Amino acid sequence: MKDKTKRTWLIVLGSLACVALVIVIAGQFGSKRAADPVQEKAGSSESTPQVSIETTTPSVQIAESSASETSDPGAGADSDGTEQTIQADPVKPEAPEKPTTVADDHTGEDVPQEERNAETPPTYTKEQTTVTEPSEPEAGSTNSGGQVYVPGFGYVDNGGGNQVVEDNSIYENGNKIGSMG
Repeated sequence: MKDKTKRTWLIVLGSLACVALVIVIAGQFGSKRAADPVQEKAGSSESTPQVSIETTTPSVQIAESSASETSDPGAGADSDGTEQTIQADPVKPEAPEKPTTVADDHTGEDVPQEERNAETPPTYTKEQTTVTEPSEPEAGSTNSGGQVYVPGFGYVDNGGGNQVVEDNSIYENGNKIGSMG
C-alpha cells in the first residue's frame, strides 16, 4: 500500500474508534436505574405503601426597633408608576473658592499678604559659600601603615614586586599558546 492509503485508513479507523468510545460513554449515562429492593421483594402486584407526612408552618415574629425609623436608606425613593427611583436625587456640593491669579510680571506688592512667604531667607558668610574639594594624595604615596595609594581604590596593601613565571610548555586543547622570547 502507498503512504497516502495507509494514512487514510489510519484516519478512518481512528475516527471509528472515537465514535465507538463516545457511544459507550453516552450509554453509561443513560444506564438503567438500580431497582428498589423493597419493590423487588414485595413484587409488582402489590400496591405502593401509603406514607403521610405532617408539616407544621413555623411562625416568625420580628421585633420592631426604632433604629429602622431613624435611618431609612430608601428615603426619597419612589416606587409608584412606571419610573422608579431607589435613592433620592443627589445634592451638589458648593463650589470651592477659586484661587487668586497673579500676573507673571508682578512685583512683591502685587502678591496678597496672606500668600507671601513670611520666613526670612537664610544668610551665609563668605567662608560658608566657598567650595573646597578634599585633596587626594598622589598615586604611589604611602601612609604610616605601609599601604600604597591607588587612585580609585584608595590605600591598598603593598604586595611587593612583580613575580615572573617561566613556562615554555603552555598548551590549551593541544595547541601551544603564544611565543614569547
